[in-house]
Amino acid sequence: MISNSELVEAFFGYWPEFADAKGIKFGWAQSGAVDLALHYIDAGRGKNAIVSFRFDGVTNVRITDLVSENVLDCLSISPGTPIAVELEACHGLAGTFQCSNVEVTGLAPNNSSKPNPLRGSA
Repeated sequence: MISNSELVEAFFGYWPEFADAKGIKFGWAQSGAVDLALHYIDAGRGKNAIVSFRFDGVTNVRITDLVSENVLDCLSISPGTPIAVELEACHGLAGTFQCSNVEVTGLAPNNSSKPNPLRGSA
């Protein structure tokens, strides 16, 4: 259902709900495509990455509350024809749309938020 989903599953060890993921890119093209990039952190596993998606054949778009800081509560991608996508907001961007194809277009590990150990600590 989601092309290249194995990139996400291999990195995190599962397919996340993207709870508390920060939206860093949301783009809409008149051709019916949506590009979405999320910065997702799984603190329990010490994993941190930017995951990029492309949704093609997008219709029935209902998007609200796009602000400068957007945090998801959940990204739901439901199988079917068409595929139903829901962006549940924690803060900011929320909405729904349908599409014909979903692809993970990239996964970039991000180590910039790892804490630095104190000197002399074990």
